[in-house]
Amino acid sequence: MAPPKKRDDNWIDGLRGLASFIVVTGHLCVAFAPILHSPAAAVDRGPILFQLPIFRLCVGGRAAVALFFLVTGFVNAMNPIKHFNNGNLGVALPSLARAAFTRFGRLILPTNAAALVAWVVCQFGGFNLARIVESDWIRSVSKAPGPTPWEAIKALMHNMVFFWHDGSGTYDPTHWAVLYFLRGSMKVYLTLLATSLVKTRWRVAIIILLHSFSWWTKDYITGINIYSGMLFAQLHATLGARSTSLLPKPVPTILILTGLIICSYPQNNPDWMLWSSFLKSVMTAVIPPSATGFINRYWVNIGTSTLVLGVFTSRNARRILSLPLFNFLGRVSFAVYLLHDTLIRSMLTWMIYGANVGKTDLSVVNEKGRPINRVPPAGAGVFLVAIPVFYVVLYAVAYLWTMHVDVWCANAVVRVRDIMFKKDDGGGVVNGRGGGSVAEKEMELQQQQRQPLMQGDAPVLPVTNHHVSS
Repeated sequence: MAPPKKRDDNWIDGLRGLASFIVVTGHLCVAFAPILHSPAAAVDRGPILFQLPIFRLCVGGRAAVALFFLVTGFVNAMNPIKHFNNGNLGVALPSLARAAFTRFGRLILPTNAAALVAWVVCQFGGFNLARIVESDWIRSVSKAPGPTPWEAIKALMHNMVFFWHDGSGTYDPTHWAVLYFLRGSMKVYLTLLATSLVKTRWRVAIIILLHSFSWWTKDYITGINIYSGMLFAQLHATLGARSTSLLPKPVPTILILTGLIICSYPQNNPDWMLWSSFLKSVMTAVIPPSATGFINRYWVNIGTSTLVLGVFTSRNARRILSLPLFNFLGRVSFAVYLLHDTLIRSMLTWMIYGANVGKTDLSVVNEKGRPINRVPPAGAGVFLVAIPVFYVVLYAVAYLWTMHVDVWCANAVVRVRDIMFKKDDGGGVVNGRGGGSVAEKEMELQQQQRQPLMQGDAPVLPVTNHHVSS
């Protein structure tokens, strides 16, 4: 995979890559060490190392989700806002129409392809062990193969169609966030269209009002993060390179550290520690009374916004996040999100639990025919080997997926768009690019591949309600 052309927003790829990595670590921790979601080992005990602020971001799945949505607002709004500021509506509006049209396919095709992979793994028994292990999270999200081929095919079709209505994935529940990414993108496009003729200061005012409306209407997953990203896009379009000299040198570092601390607000049991209990009381006073069960969502929005402001105004932070490693992590982040859960419940589960299957009495079953006893995990030595192997396989598979499956999906979307879009008098697609030569389409495809599809992401899912918890 050739590295992307150096540009002044490469750091966004790095942020997205780090967020996707945290998504995976978050799911590993919720599977094997769920206590890390609390700020202490128990109500009357102190914290362990990875329950401390900043360190506990290894389980910061919700912060990663907020960051992905913020990046969605930033990336999708950045170029149109630049064109609006320059008065180039003839370029901005066709580009906006093209993006709104293609976003569906660029999310739906890869996600359904990943669901198909999970379905195949399930039907061949890849999740069978996952259904009887001790880990509550792995066991609860693992589905049994279809009783008949026809029933299995019907379940797959149901997943591929009705998932896009309510986000309930049958074979990979962690895909729920993609539906919210799609909705968030449409909010961005609609807001941009509505403000395309508005002066800059009034566009900023409108976005702030939409952010406030999202805050008070409990749109804590999509709205508050999307509109935060749009505000950063407006800042980027207005300030350009001057943004990294906007604040005194120590201030961006302080903002980054403050954002990381705020993002550390625990998902469970915040009353167990003084610092998190204080943050809980502060947020309780400024959110709707009916939203007190989602304080973590509000804090991570503030935390990620503070973090991104620090990076946005820091030349050194941007330089670090633009390194080839971080850009690689960013370019494969969508594939990592789509595939990691399937690999956790198949390959990694067999590596961690497989040796103890024969040592566990599985003959005693409940009324549903499932074993009462659970297969325990192997020792620490197995984890030390299995986790690195899992990461190597995950990123190798994600790289191949990005190079082949994602490219095929992008080509398919472009072909459909070129067929369906109206032609101009010169015979070219009405998209501001003329007749659409092979070279132009290749350039456009490369540009699409650089844009974050997964602005966002993946959260740490609960067992029962994957829509409001990560």
